[in-house]
Amino acid sequence: MKLKVFFIFTVFSLGLILQIHAQSCRDLYREAKSLEKQGKLEKAKTKYQQVISCGDKLYYDDSKERVNWIDRILRKPNLVKPFAISENEVIIPYQGGQDVITVDGNGNWQAEIVGGEKEWCTIKKGKGKIYILSKANESNIDRTCIVSVSMNGKSKEIQVRNEKAPEILIPSVENITFPYNGETNTVEIHANTDWEVKNVPEWVKSNKEEDKITFTALANENNAERKAEIKIQGTSKTVIINIYQGAGLDHLAFSKNDLHFGPDGGDEYINIYTDAEEWRLGDFPHWCQVSKVADNLLRVHCTPNEPINLNREASVNVTTGKQMLGINVTQEAKPFVAIIPTSGIGGKAVSFGFHAGYLFPMISTSSGGNFTGSLVNYANGTSLEEASYTTSSSFAVGGYADIRVYKNLYLTVGLDFTHYKYKNDYQANDIRNVMVGSNTYYGKGKIQDNYQEDYTFNTLEIPIIASYRFPVTKISHIQLNIGPVINIGLSAKMKFSGTSDGEKLDAYEMDRFGMTDHLLEEIELYPHHIQASGSMNLYDNKVSYTETYVEHNYATVEKSQEFEAAPFKRFNLGARLGVAYEYSGISIGVDYNFICTNMANKRYWEGERWTVFDYSNNNLMSGYKQYNHYLQIKIGYTFRY
Repeated sequence: MKLKVFFIFTVFSLGLILQIHAQSCRDLYREAKSLEKQGKLEKAKTKYQQVISCGDKLYYDDSKERVNWIDRILRKPNLVKPFAISENEVIIPYQGGQDVITVDGNGNWQAEIVGGEKEWCTIKKGKGKIYILSKANESNIDRTCIVSVSMNGKSKEIQVRNEKAPEILIPSVENITFPYNGETNTVEIHANTDWEVKNVPEWVKSNKEEDKITFTALANENNAERKAEIKIQGTSKTVIINIYQGAGLDHLAFSKNDLHFGPDGGDEYINIYTDAEEWRLGDFPHWCQVSKVADNLLRVHCTPNEPINLNREASVNVTTGKQMLGINVTQEAKPFVAIIPTSGIGGKAVSFGFHAGYLFPMISTSSGGNFTGSLVNYANGTSLEEASYTTSSSFAVGGYADIRVYKNLYLTVGLDFTHYKYKNDYQANDIRNVMVGSNTYYGKGKIQDNYQEDYTFNTLEIPIIASYRFPVTKISHIQLNIGPVINIGLSAKMKFSGTSDGEKLDAYEMDRFGMTDHLLEEIELYPHHIQASGSMNLYDNKVSYTETYVEHNYATVEKSQEFEAAPFKRFNLGARLGVAYEYSGISIGVDYNFICTNMANKRYWEGERWTVFDYSNNNLMSGYKQYNHYLQIKIGYTFRY
């Protein structure tokens, strides 16, 4: 038992020693390589010699070659000896590289390439050294040249051989997938040897050119995939290109491709012709009931058309999994007379009423430039100036006359007063030029802007609405309303307030051409703190406002501007669409009122607009449009009965 334990321990220890020894050789070899790359050849040579002493076969041969190479590099020419060269033959591996020959002797010497191809081999002359450099050899044939060295009328030759590369045969792709209907693909072949194409299947046509192959797959008429392995065979090496092609489509056809039903619906039967293993139903409309009644028989049941006076069209789809075809289904509409009630809604032929509603304004703006700004020109000219409007409480009240035109068709003419508000908040941090009351310098620095614009509109609207009534009972009905609206502006006002703050402004020089980038360090400017407030009648082309300078001098300046035109037009044309339910004269409904004409005056919005704090006015807009739409929920009463 003790002997067995001793044997196991001895084997384990020996294996551990060998493993440590191999690890040590590998580390020495890595250190030698690193020193060689750093140009520390003497130290690298010592490490390689230690690797050789290890006796590890994995690193022995290469280390020995590296030592010989370092010896040739470090060997100094002997100027006393007669003319001689250190090596008569140089072998460079196919990857290319460099070798060194030492020239002994006292005298001037020359070296040149005298035999063989010269484009892959070059030489450099150093102090007693000839450096021979070779490019990588991609061919599978050795190549040679002769370097002639001469001194004092004598010459010697160095045979240089660049070993051949191993056989190269590499396709650009190893797998090609073709669609079922076929196509052409090209494969490039990187090779340094002759090669040929073999095992090409009959459903693939190949065309070999100098360094590429063109494969053309024919259409796959079968509903099964197919594949093949094509060989590219060189002198001693063969590579495989895998060819795949998808399955062809299943054959699918119907005994009828179009079904036509009358307004009362009905049944139709269709035979399915296919070579697929199975087929199934795809999409079909809700007004059709489709079922599979036999292996290759389909039943389509069409329900009666509801009285909406519209033809119905759809498709019943059948799929095999690989393709899908549809059967067109159409159904005639019921006659229009079916939706016209035979009796009116009752009540007076001409009635009067009133209503009140809550508005949800929707402000729609657009322009043809990089941004769509507001009424105020903030001189940014970027998306920072993009207006974003939010709305608040709004309402409408009005009265109307309700006139029966024919049976359940009515004309409603009214007069409505609307009141609505919205606002825009502007905040920006930017570097801005500020005029400081001097024609010799100006201020520039980071300024924080915070402004609020509050808009209030009061308008008078004249709706002229066509209304059709669907009776529910003798005293209740549903209304469908649509018609134009004349919009007249009574008043429109914008209140403006905000601040402009900049703690640190630097002074820059101004010359006769304007602002420069020359900093005037000797001038110290006050911090920039200004408050502004004002209001504007949006149907007028003038505005007055106040700027208050709150830093150091606390001065108030009254300012005004005059424009080419007012911001908005008083008269606009719109349209209204709505529905309502009325019971015994009491109604509740929803209207959508949208403006059809552009409310904005071009000459104002594409001009300078209202500008505060003497900001630059170079950010003009173009193509500005504004439409103030709204959604209204209203209740009313009609003196109908």
